[in-house]
Amino acid sequence: VIARQATKEAQRATKEAQRATKEAQRATKEAQRASAEAERASKEAERAERLAARLRELGIDPDSV
Repeated sequence: VIARQATKEAQRATKEAQRATKEAQRATKEAQRASAEAERASKEAERAERLAARLRELGIDPDSV
């Protein structure tokens, strides 16, 4: 009886460890996605600033358009 309970507990612990591993992998993927999105947004902001600067060079106020 005790051996059976110990086996069940070990199986439960293994399943919980597997679930925790999956969750950690999901969190890592989400962090990578968020990092990629932040990089994309930063590049887009830089692009927008370059375009605004070009408009200013041409005598156009980009904030009034």
